[in-house]
Amino acid sequence: MPTPWLKRIVATGQLTVFNKAGAWTDSVNTAMASFNNLAFGVTLVAGKKESSADIVVILAHGPQQYTHGPDTTQTTWDFTLEHLHGETRTLIDDHLKAIYFAAVFLPGKNKKPTKGQKEVITVHEFIHACGVEEHEKTPHAGIMYDIMTPDGDGLKELTPEGETMPPIRVGPKTLSRMQTLWSGAKTGNP
Repeated sequence: MPTPWLKRIVATGQLTVFNKAGAWTDSVNTAMASFNNLAFGVTLVAGKKESSADIVVILAHGPQQYTHGPDTTQTTWDFTLEHLHGETRTLIDDHLKAIYFAAVFLPGKNKKPTKGQKEVITVHEFIHACGVEEHEKTPHAGIMYDIMTPDGDGLKELTPEGETMPPIRVGPKTLSRMQTLWSGAKTGNP
């Protein structure tokens, strides 16, 4: 089930992203632009201060922790850095049952991923950071398909119907979940 962000953050219609992705920095910026073109109801904007960002993107070179204020989150024990996938960990206010911070860990030990592969992985993780925890397992699921495989410069769903991304494609379930989570956002660009 999707987890919403704090209402005061949803009302702004934006999430600030602090980019600490090292060698992936340019691809994270490209992924932010691609994400913002997907009509989700939320816009990602570059944050100037790490301490006040809603999302921090980190290039992980091993199991890693991230401390946000008094709270710490970390990759799971089985986060495999060599594979073409990331991991997003959210911090949730137990009383309000809402997200107040997300850390996106990207696979820093993967051997020479392409720009397109980095973009797909990062957009996928941004959707998780927005509150969508579920993967899709149906054909034409697009960016949130459960298992992706390299294909040329990009990645595709591991189905006979899979098409290479980028450009990013969004399945109907993911679009519905995102629009539901962010329906309280202001209209237009904040």
